[in-house]
Amino acid sequence: MKKLLSLALALIMVLTLSVAVFAAENQDATFSLTYKLVNDGTSNPAETFTFTFTNGQVTEASAGAAAPAIPNATVTFDAGTATVAGLKKQVSVALSEVEWPSVGIYTYDVQQVAGSTAGVTYSDVTAKLKVTVARDDATGEYYTAFVTLSLADDNNDGQTDTKTANFENTYSAGSLSVTKNVTGNLGDREKYFAITVTLTGEAGKTYADSYTVTGGSKLEDGVADAAAAAISVGTPETFYLKHGETLTIANLPYGVTYTVTEADYTTEGYDDEVITYDDTNKKIDSAADTVTITNNKGTTVDTGVVLDSLPYILLIAVAVVGVVAFTAKKRTID
Repeated sequence: MKKLLSLALALIMVLTLSVAVFAAENQDATFSLTYKLVNDGTSNPAETFTFTFTNGQVTEASAGAAAPAIPNATVTFDAGTATVAGLKKQVSVALSEVEWPSVGIYTYDVQQVAGSTAGVTYSDVTAKLKVTVARDDATGEYYTAFVTLSLADDNNDGQTDTKTANFENTYSAGSLSVTKNVTGNLGDREKYFAITVTLTGEAGKTYADSYTVTGGSKLEDGVADAAAAAISVGTPETFYLKHGETLTIANLPYGVTYTVTEADYTTEGYDDEVITYDDTNKKIDSAADTVTITNNKGTTVDTGVVLDSLPYILLIAVAVVGVVAFTAKKRTID
């Protein structure tokens, strides 16, 4: 019983450490790609990732045998499926479509094709795929007898290579929030202020058609209604905020820069607006960026009395009252 248990444990360890081991003919191989979110509350775009197999080298083969081409491998992640912990998928390598010219060890560089999706960091790992090809004595055909994937060629002819790392991609995005603050004893806290947000993307990057906006309002016939649903990179969008309101643009890829401006309200008695950026670089590179716009309108209230002179006025008033009272008393006595 103990021997059987030991044998089972050993088998489990071998299967766990190896990328893929095949003893049958014309089998495909697989390896893993993990897709992670950098920040909670973000959502990855849908994308198909591609891997290539190049620089084939041949050992232990017939003279003149060349490494045949292996078709590119792809794996697709649907929008919103990646997580902070990471979603792992298997990438299938179509070795069954390859015609091997001879027995031998065929070694390929495995690399991911870097895409242009904004916010995505593509794995730059170069792994080694080793395919051990054997000959079936019964049919005379060549087949994949053993396949491994590793980060380095250890020159063991594919017999002891084990998986040392997975490919891993990340999606980095954050949010931008703009808050309105009205101060001063004449500041109208029910007034809507026009605020324009402009997003600028990085050259060579691909962006979504639009990004979701919550909060803020649009004006129709001078009346604020529901918030605009979205904003696009490269297209300025104007929103309206009143005191205490915040608009938030979600899921902006890292690398997007932004500017926030406001219409001129100095003709209405307001001071120049004060726009405060928590990120002075005005660039999405963290989970949340915030901008605060403050409008102040105030004046000194005229009370009709200069308070600094009030004590002297009171003394004079008391003196006058005293003189009047003394005079009245004197007349009574007389």
